[in-house]
Amino acid sequence: MGPPFTLPVEPLSAEAFAPYGWLLAPEGPRDAGREGYDIWIKPFAAEGAPRLQIVRYHARPLVVGMIERHLHVTEARLPLPGPPAIIVVASPDLAAPAPQDLRAFRLDGTGVIFRRGTWHAIDAYPERGGHADFLFLSEEATVNELFATPKEPAVRIETIDIAARGAQVAIALPVDIAR
Repeated sequence: MGPPFTLPVEPLSAEAFAPYGWLLAPEGPRDAGREGYDIWIKPFAAEGAPRLQIVRYHARPLVVGMIERHLHVTEARLPLPGPPAIIVVASPDLAAPAPQDLRAFRLDGTGVIFRRGTWHAIDAYPERGGHADFLFLSEEATVNELFATPKEPAVRIETIDIAARGAQVAIALPVDIAR
């Protein structure tokens, strides 16, 4: 295995995240509303029944092991109260992203929706503390395929084991937020 590829954490903005999806934040002109409240409609799409779940990511080394993508659903991730966490993504246009194609973003209160087919690390990485919790909106069939036992041929997801391909990808937290 070669030397680790170091992945810097970038600030999250609508422009920086646009190739991978959308922010779950009130941005731009409102889509609807009335006096007393505004509504921003976000582009969530699923071919099957939606699935809402809470996922807890436990603290772990800042090393990307597996990436995946969902072919039949967008996926929304909204951090719940607690420490910020790092997510890793790559363009949905790539057949198999290389380490230099990956980008890391810090989620601190603002969530994201992945475009259909956006590659992303299976894990999120809490900056500090024991864990970070997320509200997920995905699709039943896709989530069921992820956890199917025994494994059947995948039709809704694709995965890549980065380490098995001889690469190491380490996330480099900025000095002011290093663990």
